[in-house]
Amino acid sequence: MQKMLKQPLFILIIVLSFILSACTGNGEVQHSANTEKGSKAAPAAAQPKAEEAQQTTTINEADNVQTSNKRLLPGVIVKNIDGDTVEIKMDNRVEKIRMLCIDTPETHHPRLGVQPFGPEASEYTKKILPVGKKVEIETGIGDGRDKYGRLLAYIYVDGKMFNEMLLEKGLARVAYIYAPNTKYVDEFYSIQKKAQKKGTGIWSIENYVQEDGYHASEAKNNQQTKGHSTNNKGNTFQNNPNDDQESNVECKGKIKGNANSHIYHVPSGDYYDSTKDNIIWFCTEKEAQDAGYRKSKR
Repeated sequence: MQKMLKQPLFILIIVLSFILSACTGNGEVQHSANTEKGSKAAPAAAQPKAEEAQQTTTINEADNVQTSNKRLLPGVIVKNIDGDTVEIKMDNRVEKIRMLCIDTPETHHPRLGVQPFGPEASEYTKKILPVGKKVEIETGIGDGRDKYGRLLAYIYVDGKMFNEMLLEKGLARVAYIYAPNTKYVDEFYSIQKKAQKKGTGIWSIENYVQEDGYHASEAKNNQQTKGHSTNNKGNTFQNNPNDDQESNVECKGKIKGNANSHIYHVPSGDYYDSTKDNIIWFCTEKEAQDAGYRKSKR
């Protein structure tokens, strides 16, 4: 009897052991599956970083391509012609180069002669671009030339564009803008505006720089507007260009102001006698400055 009871008990123990082994095996399989699934999911989480790195690389490559679009050719200055024209040796040939999108006053024009600030522009070009100076040339689109056969280009010296340097010094104006060579026009006008505001160089002479070029003589009456000013005593001076009357004549012969341009001239100035319209007199320079006038550079 005791023997008969032990046999079923033995069988029960074997069955229970088998069941427990199966459960343990399933748990290990499930854990293994979860681990494998987690390993596969890891690259998915890292994918955005990989894409971000790829995008950054693409942007950097695009910047490099854009920078490389500026085709600079090496050259050496062999002759200075005037402020905006030089001769440069490049590729074993000499090219006469006219600087793009700017214009300096003339120095030896057959009709216009020597214009104000023309000599200054020429001297500045000789100083910064002396014979033998190594430069870089960026030609216009299509390597275009003007009607005189001069190669149109931007000139770089020591890493800076010389066309812009002339504008900064008030020795050139933005001019001759023709498509497709409009690459730097916005920058040029921005630089010119700063020079105008400071009254630098060519901008120190009222009505000298106009749309069609340089005019040493004053603008015509129909281009002038009614001007007014106030002295340091609070009196308002007005001048009507139609009757050409002078204002504040008790200071006549001292400081001469132009009500249109708000530039004043001292008796020793180059344009003191040539300023004849819209005149407002001041007794002192301080009085003119307090009224918002700035001194002529010549």
